[in-house]
Amino acid sequence: MFFNKERKKHPCKIDSDHVALLVIDAQRYFCDPQGEAYLPGVENALRKINSLLKVFEKRSLPIFCTVHKGGSNTMKRWWGNSIEGNQTQLSIKPVRPQIIYKDSYDAFHMTGLEESLKRMRVNQLVVCGVMTHLCVETTVRSAFVKGYELVVVEDACWDKDDFYHFSSLKSMAHGFAIICSAGEIECMLGS
Repeated sequence: MFFNKERKKHPCKIDSDHVALLVIDAQRYFCDPQGEAYLPGVENALRKINSLLKVFEKRSLPIFCTVHKGGSNTMKRWWGNSIEGNQTQLSIKPVRPQIIYKDSYDAFHMTGLEESLKRMRVNQLVVCGVMTHLCVETTVRSAFVKGYELVVVEDACWDKDDFYHFSSLKSMAHGFAIICSAGEIECMLGS
């Protein structure tokens, strides 16, 4: 909706032979009203994420879900906490995800994500999840530097508020990723 200028240069398209869905931190910590960092309004994004999961599952396309667990020393110093126990449980119900545990914003940092993507010949990632301006954007920037094509699903991401969410999407649209809606992705994948 706010990305017309960027979409003229980079229209949304999906390479169904080399794409994977990457769901960032859709876990109890952020997505459950009893979660320690619950994001009010995240339920709308979770509905879109679940729709995308069904489409990718129907097409037998790879699905990766990150779970923020623990915390690197830097994260602990910054936030003063660590994510443990039931706060690491997924708030979505993927059928066959590959779970990637991470302890920082970047889903590639010290995880097996890149090796798994290479093994599966994935070169395009459809990214969604929380928080848009932290873990989603950091992972997208890292993936861009590593050579991946990126599509960020604007209505399947969420943040602390609209300002952080849309500012981050605008930055990613400018320099790193194509911004699409869940409905567009579903149509492109033929659901």
